[in-house]
Order: sequence, then C-alpha cells, then structure tokens
Amino acid sequence: MLEGLQHRGLDSAGVALYRDEEIPKDEFIIRVFTKDVIGALSKVSAAIASAGGDIRNIKLNSLRGYSYDLYTVRANERDLPDMVKNINATELSKVLSLGRKMDIIKDTSSVEELNNNFGVSCFAGSHGIGHVRFSTESCVDLLHAHPFQSFDHIDVALVHNGQITNYWKTRERLELRGVRFQTENDSELIVHYLIDRIKSGEGLKEALKASVEELDGPFSYIFSTSSEMGMVRDRLGLRPMVILEGEELKAVASEENALRILGRKGTIRNVKPGEVICWKVD
Repeated sequence: MLEGLQHRGLDSAGVALYRDEEIPKDEFIIRVFTKDVIGALSKVSAAIASAGGDIRNIKLNSLRGYSYDLYTVRANERDLPDMVKNINATELSKVLSLGRKMDIIKDTSSVEELNNNFGVSCFAGSHGIGHVRFSTESCVDLLHAHPFQSFDHIDVALVHNGQITNYWKTRERLELRGVRFQTENDSELIVHYLIDRIKSGEGLKEALKASVEELDGPFSYIFSTSSEMGMVRDRLGLRPMVILEGEELKAVASEENALRILGRKGTIRNVKPGEVICWKVD
C-alpha cells in the first residue's frame, strides 16, 4: 500500500507495527536512534538503568554510520517518561519509539529502502499504520517523520495528511496542562490532543469527534492503539480518505489505488467530510 502511495512524498517513510502475542506487563520495547554507535551504547544503557529499567535484550541495526537499536526492557510503566528523558539527554541518541506491543520504524528514505533496511514486510502482527511524507511546513528529518506518538501514553501512533491552522493556540493550552512536545510538527499536536482527552475519561471515538470540532484546517488522520484504529476527515473534506471494509481485512488510505493493490474483496468508499470511524482490533 505504501509503495502505491510513494508518489505522494519522498521525504520519509515510516510504519507503526503492533505485535499480537502476549507481552509481560512490565516488558517494553524502545527503539533508539544513535549517531555514535560505539560511544552511545553504554550511555543509553546507563540512562535506562538510572530510571529503573532492566535491559533484557538489545538488537543493533547499523545503517549509514548510524544505528536504530531496539532495546527490550523490564520496567515500571510510570518510569518510562523519565527513561525517555534520560536517553534523549545523552545528546548522542533519541528515542524513536516506545511501547509494549508497538514498534515505530521510520527513516528519511523511500518505502523500498525502509523495507530493505528493516524487513518491514516480514513483520507478523495484528495491525499497523504507515506514511510517506512530503513536507509542507516543518523540517525534513527523522524526528519529523511519521508516525508520531506520545511518550506519556504507550502504544499509540498517528499518521496525518494536512495542516492544523490553530496549532499554537491549541499547543499553548496543552502545555499549560503539562504536555511535553518533542517537535513543532502539527501531527504531534493531534497525538497529544487526543491523549489529553482520553486521559480525561473520554473514549477514543468521543476524542476523535471532538478533534473534528476543535481542530481547524484541512486534515485527515489515522490514530492507532493496541486495540483500536480511528480515522477522521475534516469537516469540509479537504483532505482525502478512502476505506476498504471486507471479511478478510479492513484498510484505509488517502487514495483508492492503495486499496486496490491489496486485491481483496470488500466495499470501498470515501470517508465523508467530518466523519469519524473506529475499528476494533480482533
């Protein structure tokens, strides 16, 4: 599907993939981008340990002089934000992904290169979301590539097409509530907006509906958790979104050709302007 959408953007490609096996409640996976492979390993390990984490496994993945390492850690969930803060403070490394079931893999590359470098197509799991990017406002680098997530709420990810025109007003309100931003990308804003509402007691569908009313601008986005996927299109329908609902699978994309590539039976239709859709993950 992503290869069918590659023409939409060449700045970066990324996926958020969800494992479907049983995971211990105190086990988490952390993907770390490292500029100095040799010098950073000990510092990242120390940063994890200083936040109470116990490293169970490290899978190194070197590429173009950098490393995209995957750490399996035993830890208390409440200590994870401090763990991320400690790793990022080493200045040699940045956390790209944190989750119990979710792993985000992204790079400033094509879809084909992402697959060749990380073996994405060999992954087996329950569900996932992906993105190819053409930057319109924020810079082009690894941290601004999609999917985005929140390090204060694990196993959530978002991919987004469009712009949020009331970004600064909404960001200021969230920061006053203690939300910490990693970038100035408006896609990250949507993640924090939704998590803020969910933490306040709303279900995913209610939070998505609120975003249609409160976030301004042309947008469509997909938001995933370990058990649900939600899709939203702006009130005026200024950004495209098409879904496939069949007996074998459900899929969503910004163009119909990405769904036709699957060759699966089902109903294909455009998501209506302002429509909110939620799918439970079986």
